[in-house]
Amino acid sequence: MIFLIPFMMDSIEIVDLNFFIEPRFEAAEIESLTTIIKNSLCDSIEQVNFFAGRILKNAESDSLVLFALNTLTCNFASPTDYLFYEKNSNVNLLASNIFSDSISILENAIIESDSFKVGIFSLYSPDFTVKNEINPSANFEFDVFKVAEKQVNILKEKTDFIILLSNLTKFIDEDIVKNLPIDAVISFDYQSKRDELFSNKRTHFYSVLTKYGKFGKLRLKYEKGKIKKEWEEIIINSP
Repeated sequence: MIFLIPFMMDSIEIVDLNFFIEPRFEAAEIESLTTIIKNSLCDSIEQVNFFAGRILKNAESDSLVLFALNTLTCNFASPTDYLFYEKNSNVNLLASNIFSDSISILENAIIESDSFKVGIFSLYSPDFTVKNEINPSANFEFDVFKVAEKQVNILKEKTDFIILLSNLTKFIDEDIVKNLPIDAVISFDYQSKRDELFSNKRTHFYSVLTKYGKFGKLRLKYEKGKIKKEWEEIIINSP
């Protein structure tokens, strides 16, 4: 045991959270894109993939959007071109302010490794209901501040690192995190914005658009009892 303790103290644990935001893929290219995306990931590190924003380039049916997400290496999704009509889904839909009795929607997700846990929740913008005719059975909560506080109160008791996946404006994001222990905001707005540390000096804001050939990688590294984060935009490689 004496010989094991130094080794355990020096151990490093890494998890990669990959964010494919506004990919706007061609529907006909989904199967080949699966291989391309897999080739762009690191095989030796645990990978968790999030897809958010508009998944397909052209307006398509819910069933086709879900088919694309099922085909891709997708762990969680917050799509803005899925309008909650198609109920038969194997996709882990993540939406903290959309509720439905007939569709399975996750309010939050927890990614667990041996040494730490990451909590993530997703907020859709009220504009989503204005720009789209979503299924009337899908109930939308417009008070995003109340939802964010509720989700953080749940996750802070269970996790070591909290992420907000946000479809809101950057200004609202900064207001939301002002007094909440949120470590990172990943934007899935359709516009790219500058990455920065928010004024609360805790929360980093990240923005990337996959339609331009890149995805965002948030690498979380656990070492000596602390979690360090590194953000990088990765070019999607061809097979």
